[in-house]
Formats: sequence, structure tokens, C-alpha cells
Amino acid sequence: MLSFLRVSDLALVEGVEVDFRGGLNVLSGETGAGKTVLIGAIGLLLGDRADTTMVRTGAEEAVLEASFDLSACPAAASELAALGYIEEGSEELTIGRRLSREGKGRCTVNGRLCPVSALTEIGNLLVEVHGQNAHQALLKQSSHMAYLDRHAGAEHQAVLSDYQKEYRLLLSLQSERSSARAAGGVDVDREVELLTHEIAEIETADPQDDELLELESRASKLRHAAELFELASRAEGALSAGEQASASVRDLLSGASADLSRMSERDQAVRPLRERVESLALEAEDAAAELGRYRESLETDPELLLEVEARLSLLRELCRKYGGNLEAVSAYRERAEARLAEVSALAHRSGAIEKEIAAARATLEGLAGKLSANRRASAEELERAVTSEMAGLELSGASFLVSVADREKDGGDEGAGRFGPSGRDEVEFLFSPEPGEPPRPLRKIASGGEMSRVMLAMKIVLAGADMLPVLVFDEVDAGIGGETATNVGQKLYELTPYHQVFCVTHQPQIASFADWQYGVFKDKGDGPTSTGVKLLEGEDRVTEMCRMMGDSTGRKVTAEHARDILERAGKLKKTITAGAGPTPAETD
Repeated sequence: MLSFLRVSDLALVEGVEVDFRGGLNVLSGETGAGKTVLIGAIGLLLGDRADTTMVRTGAEEAVLEASFDLSACPAAASELAALGYIEEGSEELTIGRRLSREGKGRCTVNGRLCPVSALTEIGNLLVEVHGQNAHQALLKQSSHMAYLDRHAGAEHQAVLSDYQKEYRLLLSLQSERSSARAAGGVDVDREVELLTHEIAEIETADPQDDELLELESRASKLRHAAELFELASRAEGALSAGEQASASVRDLLSGASADLSRMSERDQAVRPLRERVESLALEAEDAAAELGRYRESLETDPELLLEVEARLSLLRELCRKYGGNLEAVSAYRERAEARLAEVSALAHRSGAIEKEIAAARATLEGLAGKLSANRRASAEELERAVTSEMAGLELSGASFLVSVADREKDGGDEGAGRFGPSGRDEVEFLFSPEPGEPPRPLRKIASGGEMSRVMLAMKIVLAGADMLPVLVFDEVDAGIGGETATNVGQKLYELTPYHQVFCVTHQPQIASFADWQYGVFKDKGDGPTSTGVKLLEGEDRVTEMCRMMGDSTGRKVTAEHARDILERAGKLKKTITAGAGPTPAETD
């Protein structure tokens, strides 16, 4: 429940702090005293759009704060904990909002900064405001099915739960099928064929990492074998003349070495030079021998050259197609093998998915049929119950209708078709204000007071199923009076075993049912007029009831009438309580 509200520098409100309790809380006061400002403050704390003009004249910012006691709302507390707004097991939530005249704002949840959207999310779990500035869930057709489903009862909810599980399964299977198609390509068979060919091509060639360089060297040697033979022979001849008449490099070095040997006998300083020349002679002889062996190893086989050239051409083509070098070709083969395994598995899985999708659709069809039958039966009961409740709220000529129609197919074969998240139905609440008037969508009703009373009737019917802890009614008494106002007060009180209820009213008959009545008044003081709030008890409440009845003179007869209204309402409340169990007000 909403346990505390603080409002500073918002419109007429300079500074107000109010402690609220369970049960029926009524706000009363003169027109323009600021009752709507307080309701607006609750709306702002629940994420309503803010305006800089809302900040009180002369102030820099408006400050709003509210605390909620969640001890009697375990379901809401659990959801808030799941969303991370409170700790598991916590029973208190505080939200705050600052509105700056400069247009900047700040929102907090339990002291932590948060976006405005967080306040909206919290508000959707805790509070529903009905009236001129509403969070009016009944105005949203998207919420109508949920109301009807709650009215349909626990067995229907179990079927709905089974349907939703199967619906999520269908979406999951369809997503898996889409992924399989995207991963496998449009033509899986063609990709399998291509991958198989590429892998076979690389495996058949069986390239080795260093093979390309080795083959290029060998091919060059084969292409120029004759030239290499001639050059090797000439070089060998220069180093070692063999049978030639002319002296070779080796002979000349040997002669120079003999001369240097004789010189060293006479001059020891020449010995190092002699050793160098001897070494050169030996090197020349060794080089000549190696050139001879090289010359003899040269191949001049044209057929072998053709084989090497063909192998080179094959490897170069593989490099061109699969990555630029042989290492990349090997890496591509590994990826292709992995992809082939994946695509083959997906192709096999696709056939199984189609069967599972068909089975899921068949199951959904059966569950959707049960949901539709339950909803149509429940719709008739809801129509009768709400229309009956409206009769006591000065809407006796009005009628409430529930349209349950087949959902139009969308999404084609790739989507869920006519299956939606909650079945194949589309639900909308219709309203006819008087006999002969064609029913129209509830969201198109113009009268705020009429709308609030329809909602009140709905809340009475759905009270036990509606999980929102706090209900706020503004303008619920618009255009009514007398016995109807008494009926409205009674209906509001009947909600208190299930909700904490707030009502802004000018009707003393409604106010008489309050567990706690708060007077909202203008405090003129010495400065600008501001709004004040006071819990009314004893004679203060009698005085306020007299004012609401149009007599603030303090006449005894009016006061007696006020006391009589309060006494009669008190007796009726006890009767209601005896039949419904203790109210939150009595347990405070």
C-alpha cells in the first residue's frame, strides 16, 4: 500500500507530507484546494510526463516522494525483486522524483538513480489511477483480454499457462528453423555439393606447406638445364683445366704457392701470404670438384619438366581460389569440413523441426479452442455482472459488452499465423450509455465520471482477481448524487479487502464510507496561497461533512445529519466486513 507521500513546490503545494493507511482513503476539500494536484503527484511518481510549469512559482524545483509498504503484497514484492528494484524479502519501496524549472529532472528508487521508465514499470505493478489524468488500463484494448482471463478463473488460467508454454515453443522452433535456413543458405543441397567438391579438390592435391617454393626452384632448374650445364663446365674448366693446354686457376695458384714457399725460406714475413695462397689453391680445387658434381646432377628430362609445371599450375590455382598461399588453402579445407558437418546437421535437423512445428501448431489449435470457449462463456458472465454493478452507479440504462472475435491471421507460414501470445482471440470491451445506443469501444467514452464508474463496476467484479495493491479514483462522483453516491461509496468500500483505495470526492455520502478522510485546504497565511492536508477525526470530520453538504455555519441540524450519515455508513461497513472478512483498515 501507499504509506507515505511528500510533495514540495508542486503547483499550489508548498510542502505536504501525508501518512496513509490501508482501507478506503478519501480526499475532500473545496474546488481548487489542490486535491487533483496530489493525485497528479502520484501520477508523476508513476512516470507521467512532467512539465516545467508544474513547479511552484518562486521555487527552483518540485520534489516528490512516496513510500510503499509491500508486506501485504507478496506477489508485487516478488516481481519488484525480480526486476531488481528491491532486495528479495524486502517489504518497503521508496520512489522519488525532482522536477527542475530548467527542465532537468531526476528519478530515484530506494535512493538509486533511475530513468522515468523505471517509475512507470513500478507503477504498473503497484497502482492504477482512474480519472481525468489516468493510468487507465481499461482504456487500452491490449489489457482487456487479461481482465477477461482473470474473470474466467483458475482452470482457464491453467489452460492459458499451457497454451503460452506451447506458444513459446512454437516461436522457438520457428526461430530455430530461420536460423537453420540462414546458416545453411537458401539451397542447403547446393552448398553441401559445393563444399564436398572443394574439400575433395584440396584433398586430392594434398598440398604441403613448403611445396610451392621447392617446385618453383626445381622447375627453374629443369627449364635452364642446358644453360646451367654449359656454365658449370666453363666454370669448372677455369678452375681446373683438366686436359686443356692452358693453365687453370688451380695451376696458377699452385705455381704462386711454390714461389711463395721459396720466398718464405728467405723471408719469414712472406709465410702468412704463402698460407693464404695455398688455401686458395685448395678452395679452387674443391670448387672445381663440386661444379663437376653439380653438372653431372643436372636433369634434362622434358617429361619431368611437364609434370612439375602441371603440379605448380595446380597449386597456384588452389592458392588463387582458397586464400593466396598453401597455408591458407589448408586452413580453408579445415573450415570447409567444419561447415559441411554443420550444414549437414542443419539439413537433417530442418526435417525434424518441420515435424515439431506441425505438432506444436496442432497442440496450440486445441488449447486455443479451449481458451476461446472459456472466454466466450466468461464474457457473458462478465457482461451480466458489470452491467448489474453499473445499475447501482446511476448507469442503469447502460450496458457493458465483451467482444470476443477471432484474431486475424498474420505472419504467413513463417509466423504464428492467427495464434497470438494468449490465443487466437481478440477481446475488446464495449459500452452503450443508454438503450438503443449502439455499443462503442470503451476507450471512446467521453465522460470522465462515466468512465470512472464503469471502471469501479469492473473493479468490484474483478476485485478478487486483480492483483494491483492500490487503486485511485478521481471524478468517480461526477454527475451523481443522493442514493447513487451512497452506492458508489459502498462499492468503493467493498474493494478494500483486496486493495488500498483512494478517492477524491465532493459527495458526503461517498466520504462517509472512508476509513480515513483527509481534508485538503488552502492555507493563505501571510504569503502566497498553498495547499495543506489534514487527517480528519472526530468533530473535524463532522465539520468537513457539513461543508460537503453545503452548510459551513455549524448549525446543529446539519451536524446531526452529518453524524447520522457517518453512523449509517459505519453500520453498513460492519455488515459488509462481516461478510467479506476484515478489511486492511481494521488490521492497521
